[in-house]
Amino acid sequence: MKKNRILIIGGGSIGKRHLKNFLSLKQDCAVCETDVKRAEEIRRKYSVIVYGDPNEALRGQKYDAAVIATPNRYHLTDAIRAAKKGLNLLIEKPVSHETRGIDKLIKISEKNKCGILVGYNWKFHPSFKRIKGLLDSGAIGKVLSFNVISGQYLPDWHPWEDYRKGYSANKRLGGGILLDSHELAYIKWFMGGIKSLVCVNGKYSSLDIDTEDIAELILNMKSGAVGTLHVDYVQHPYRRSYYIYGEKGTVEWDFSQRRISVYKYKTKKWEHIKEPGKYDLNRMYVEEARHFIDVIGKGKKPATGIEEGRELVRIIEKAKKSKGRTVKL
Repeated sequence: MKKNRILIIGGGSIGKRHLKNFLSLKQDCAVCETDVKRAEEIRRKYSVIVYGDPNEALRGQKYDAAVIATPNRYHLTDAIRAAKKGLNLLIEKPVSHETRGIDKLIKISEKNKCGILVGYNWKFHPSFKRIKGLLDSGAIGKVLSFNVISGQYLPDWHPWEDYRKGYSANKRLGGGILLDSHELAYIKWFMGGIKSLVCVNGKYSSLDIDTEDIAELILNMKSGAVGTLHVDYVQHPYRRSYYIYGEKGTVEWDFSQRRISVYKYKTKKWEHIKEPGKYDLNRMYVEEARHFIDVIGKGKKPATGIEEGRELVRIIEKAKKSKGRTVKL
């Protein structure tokens, strides 16, 4: 595996995860983190160069790629700065908190031949890859409907930090449960494009945040399927579940069960497909890192490219404007 020079921009939880994983893959890494205390902690723990200023970090042609792991509102500013230097980019989801400015990033990246991967890490989880394979192979026939539920009490996300200071809790940082955007990405990956949607969202809990904490969506797919998506910051305990109904059967996956269940109408039986061993969730991030290295070195097509990332942000903008009315996409 070729050794790449990778700059991690943002030293929070996900930035440190990427740093650890790329170091484990023998990549040459440095970090840009403006918080002095956090920067010193990273320098001491990982023995890497840590910059306090992104302009200093990007001065000259030092790096092959950058990982954008700052709060959502700063993704585009940091990504454009790096793309102007010709760096390949791994941008944590979503690409941005708004579509404005994404076209500028696309134009610069095309001019400088920058590969861009948007970080929807569950595409690298073995169960999600298996579900994708089952649906693509027609194992349950044409998909007619689905229900997706994902939620967790926000203070439990990073219990070692004050949840009120995180980007999820703050509109000014580009937070909110809709912008988390994971499930929309995987629904599109599994079942294709979205034709129209209805969304109701808002802040319903007593959490000390100024972003929406619950969103309910009805999605009409281009394939003809219809389904629901529920996402929240309020649920006890953590839950992530997919229920997909086809003409010839059903596929179910629930995080707590650590297995896929497939019912086939022809046999009238359930088949249960367990995850491999005691699966460490960090493995999907490592696989994502390996994939990004292939995007950098082999020109591999990104699992989620910048155009798809832009489309997901556009869908979220439409959902926020829905207010219970049908919005065409």
